[in-house]
Amino acid sequence: MFLSSGIFIVDKPEGLSTNAVIQKVKRKFNIKKIGHAGTLDPLATGVVVCLVNSATKISDFLLNADKQYLVTVKLFVATDSYDADGTIIEQQEPWKIETSQVEAVIAKFNGLTYKQTPPIYSAIKVNGKKLYEYARENTQIAVEPREITIQALEFVNFQNDEITLKIDCSKGTYVRSLIVDIAKELGTIAHVKTLRRTQSGGFAINSAKSLDTLEENDLISLRQTLLLSKQTIITVNNIKDVEFGKKILLSNCDVDLVFIEDDKQNIIACYQREKNDLFACRRGGLNL
Repeated sequence: MFLSSGIFIVDKPEGLSTNAVIQKVKRKFNIKKIGHAGTLDPLATGVVVCLVNSATKISDFLLNADKQYLVTVKLFVATDSYDADGTIIEQQEPWKIETSQVEAVIAKFNGLTYKQTPPIYSAIKVNGKKLYEYARENTQIAVEPREITIQALEFVNFQNDEITLKIDCSKGTYVRSLIVDIAKELGTIAHVKTLRRTQSGGFAINSAKSLDTLEENDLISLRQTLLLSKQTIITVNNIKDVEFGKKILLSNCDVDLVFIEDDKQNIIACYQREKNDLFACRRGGLNL
């Protein structure tokens, strides 16, 4: 069996790493090359975009996608990893927090762009080493805050010292860090109890399949992947210039990034606006 290029939308189960998930997909369909468009912590479930064969060439464009999550927050208990998989490092005696207080704090973060400090238990590399490796060695390391945006933060439920939230956020957002920041505003501590990614870019959980039910015909073509990701696909007259990676002029183009296809609908290159109507090749030789 030879699988063509495209993507699978997988509903990751709890307890598996993202890499373990894509390796299972690779073995199931005897795939030559596989990747993904964004990791999930082992605790988390939900949408993982698996890149099959030539789809790995467009990983950069899919990794930049916004994400959506449903998270359950446990108040009054802190862990070293900011989630339920970590070791408890602090507990507080619960006190009465009104729903109105929770909603007021949530409103502060709704639509907020701010510098977020990633958790020490993360795969971000500092000096060639992943942060969680420093954490396991009990080595102190400075973690640089990164600008992220919480496009929407919606209150869902609050009972038994647990808050449920729906989050729409930019690439690079750590939900675990967001929850710790929200808890600080409430004057307490917290960690992520459950986390489910319900959307990654144009790919929602209702189109995802479990590892057991995933079938070959669930593969989404590369062209459809780009369209679902709201990428612009165009044709040009000077296709030879594109094949050689030359700069081209695109008049009346209202976007800064385009994918160019030939007359057989093969995606051959990605071009980005350099200045005015002048576009330069960002990625050539795609042949998708």
